[in-house]
Amino acid sequence: MIQTFQERMCDVCRLLDFDITPKMCGYCGLCDAYICPEDMNNWPRRLKAAIKRKFEPGYKGLPDYENQIKLEGTNEQSS
Repeated sequence: MIQTFQERMCDVCRLLDFDITPKMCGYCGLCDAYICPEDMNNWPRRLKAAIKRKFEPGYKGLPDYENQIKLEGTNEQSS
């Protein structure tokens, strides 16, 4: 289920803890998300994050997701 690990933003941490620091994460095709080792076996947190992500305004799926977060961060800094 989890493929190779890469340094990415963990979806679960971002959605539930507002933590956007890059960490070693594995991609889960079932969740369509990158997940850190701490949350890998924590199914209640993963489920909460998956539901919350589907209701995010402007969510278009994983390929556009990280670019959207970066753009939001630069817009907030320029304000």
